[in-house]
Amino acid sequence: MIQAHKHSLLKTYSLAFMAGSLGGLLAAVIEVLLISRFGGTRANFSALLFGIVAYGLLGGAIGKGMYFLLSFLPFHQEKRRDHKLLSGLLLAASCAGILFLVFVFRAFRDYHAEKVSPTQPLGLLTIVVVLVGAVLVFFLIQWLCRRPLSALHAFMVRPVGYFIVLFTALGLGLILQQFYTQETESVHVPFTTSQAQMADKPNVLFIMIDALRADRLGCYGSTNPATPNIDALARDGVLFRQSYSQTNNTKPSTASLLTSRYPTEHQALHKTNVLSDNLTTIAEVFEKGGYYCGGIVTNVNLAPVYNFQQGFHEYTYLPPKFLFGANEAASRLVVYGVLRMIKMRLNKSIWVQHFYRSGETVTGYFEDFLQRSKDKKFFLFLHYMDPHDPYFEHPYNGKGYARVMQEHPPSRLSEPFTRNYAQEVEYTDQWIGRVVANLKSAGLYESTLIVLTSDHGEEFYDHEGWWHGTTLQEEQLRVPLMIKLAGLNNAGVVNDSLVCGIDVTPTILNQVDLPIPPQMRGTVLFDSLGNLVLKSEVHCEADFEGNVAQALRLGSWKYIQTNPDNPRHRPVDQLFNLADDPKEQRNLVESQPEIVRDMKAQLEVRRAELLSTREKGAEKAVDQATQDRLRALGYTQ
Repeated sequence: MIQAHKHSLLKTYSLAFMAGSLGGLLAAVIEVLLISRFGGTRANFSALLFGIVAYGLLGGAIGKGMYFLLSFLPFHQEKRRDHKLLSGLLLAASCAGILFLVFVFRAFRDYHAEKVSPTQPLGLLTIVVVLVGAVLVFFLIQWLCRRPLSALHAFMVRPVGYFIVLFTALGLGLILQQFYTQETESVHVPFTTSQAQMADKPNVLFIMIDALRADRLGCYGSTNPATPNIDALARDGVLFRQSYSQTNNTKPSTASLLTSRYPTEHQALHKTNVLSDNLTTIAEVFEKGGYYCGGIVTNVNLAPVYNFQQGFHEYTYLPPKFLFGANEAASRLVVYGVLRMIKMRLNKSIWVQHFYRSGETVTGYFEDFLQRSKDKKFFLFLHYMDPHDPYFEHPYNGKGYARVMQEHPPSRLSEPFTRNYAQEVEYTDQWIGRVVANLKSAGLYESTLIVLTSDHGEEFYDHEGWWHGTTLQEEQLRVPLMIKLAGLNNAGVVNDSLVCGIDVTPTILNQVDLPIPPQMRGTVLFDSLGNLVLKSEVHCEADFEGNVAQALRLGSWKYIQTNPDNPRHRPVDQLFNLADDPKEQRNLVESQPEIVRDMKAQLEVRRAELLSTREKGAEKAVDQATQDRLRALGYTQ
């Protein structure tokens, strides 16, 4: 009797697992359909294999857990004895429960964390709406199992039918994964332009090093880290000592660099925003001018999903490697993001390839591009990620500090963070040296116009905060800018005028005698005789994770205006005299009310002007992999 009872119990628990895992499989199919836009992005169907395994196991656990709980409810005794009713109930509950969790996660990450606050819980109304949807799914699946799909349901919860369905789904998932898995995300456009009339044109190399503070380079006065290769490049060109990024995080800052438009104008601000087709990028101008245009990037904010490939003949995004055997598409599933987060929290060993591609890898792609394109006139946008967090120890040993692992570190970590950051900068400098050596070996260095800059700085508790994207203080805005002109003209010149990101593209276009689109906002930094143009003001903006700010610098005065409820708790009004207070420690708002009033009025005028020329913002649904990469790099929580 006891043996029979054990057998019956085992059989029922097996049924509960099968029904729950089928619910998980159905949830996986639904999310795969969502991330593939119901076939609009067919490569994402290759997430099916990972989804079936992960959600199937989760669903099976839910099914067994629910059966255990039902055993304590006397009014469910009948359903527990009726295997058909029981399996339908558990299948529906498993699928509805998983979908509820998926959509709650997506609601928080897609909208709430960025537009409201990453530290506040999701609104009750949103949770209720998602819960109501899950309840409807639950009753719909139960109805389908009882009525129109009763025979199919009965077949699937038998062992033979279950394994036929499971192995068929796994086989299909395996085929799709093998067919669609890619090492990179690349865009290629045929190049058919004749360059016969371009013999006198220089090649152009535009290098952007992510999260690089100007004051961490030798050419800007630093002794640690050592940056001999970047310093040498600065000596061969013009060094701008007071260069500002247009904003404090990658997507909007790079959009400003490439379009010469303010963030308010181009509207590529938030996680779901893409670079509008209405904007003209530097690559589009070079493409029309007959150049072969290439881009190599390794920050997800610059991936083709955000439309930064406009104008490029080849544009390659180098994504990180994926954990748990997942591929690109599988990493877009919510379950991957959750598993990755758990691993990051529990496993303190971290490796660069799980966040971005190293300087060595990026340089390898550069060398391939140069080998294929050295006989063409080319424009290349080359992006390095290494100074960005995580700050790894070098040589790589699995040790480092990542924002995703500790959003609000204690102040005592400022020194080790800074030490590792210095190692990252030195590491990047080595690969800049390799790039220069390759150009020299190809006989192209002197004739190539080279620009090196960054998208933003990085904070190491300078104002009791970390990372970037949250203030418009100097540590997050001041970036290097050096321009080595073709023919080594103006080599060794140091310029102290105020310049910013939107000035870079017009200056490059002017140097290669290409037309500057009238909508571009920046100033050409060299006149027709090659003399430097002096500027005495810059205007910067920010809108990230609830921190909305503007900054205006006029001469040595800098005024910052921040929204009152900003999560960083910065003062609404800040005024600094950088000549006397370069680290912005003394807020002069109370002692200089007239200057505040004047600069505030100028900001209002500028803001109104930018709003009048604002492009219509374009948005795109952000898949789970992109969200996960953004979260790993600190762009969302």
